Amino acid sequence: MTRAVLALVLLAVTAACGPANDRPLRGAVPGTPAPTAPGLPPTLVASEALRQRALPSPSAASAAPSPSPAPAAAAAPSPSPAAVASPSVAAAPPIVRTIVPGANGHVPADAPVTLSAVLIGRGADLASASLFVNGADVGAQIDKRSPREWAIHTSQKLPSGGHTVRVLVRDASGAAGGFTWQIVVGEAEPTATATP
Repeated sequence: MTRAVLALVLLAVTAACGPANDRPLRGAVPGTPAPTAPGLPPTLVASEALRQRALPSPSAASAAPSPSPAPAAAAAPSPSPAAVASPSVAAAPPIVRTIVPGANGHVPADAPVTLSAVLIGRGADLASASLFVNGADVGAQIDKRSPREWAIHTSQKLPSGGHTVRVLVRDASGAAGGFTWQIVVGEAEPTATATP
């Protein structure tokens, strides 16, 4: 009995493993042609939507003429010989933060004044920085915490009255930033302004 069952299973498996062209078209798209005759492989035809076409140039400044679309029977067109770089976002300039003393800050007249700021490179590593008091570079010290974060500081004995403090910073890409603020040694009324 087991041999008979085994023979039936073997016959069913053999019949099911016929050539692909003899199998029914389950899941075929309606309207497709009938299966090809046994022994002949089916021929695939590429869809027009999948054919390569020349794309328009991304820049009007390109001097090379754009190729015209090729007929469907011709080979796919070659890409334009002039490569055009895609536009990039301009790098953000470095910034000055955590200024000491704060804008419009009052400091005592009898002690050296510590001036400092933290400099942050946003688009590139920092390259240079300067600190000015009343338009004169005071030769401040720079502590390079990382390539994109520096601290600039100095301690100066300043006469009583209002003083303008300015920090300028430049990064490796050439972008510049800075900040200007007023401090008062003793008593007076300063104002603060940001500089680009």
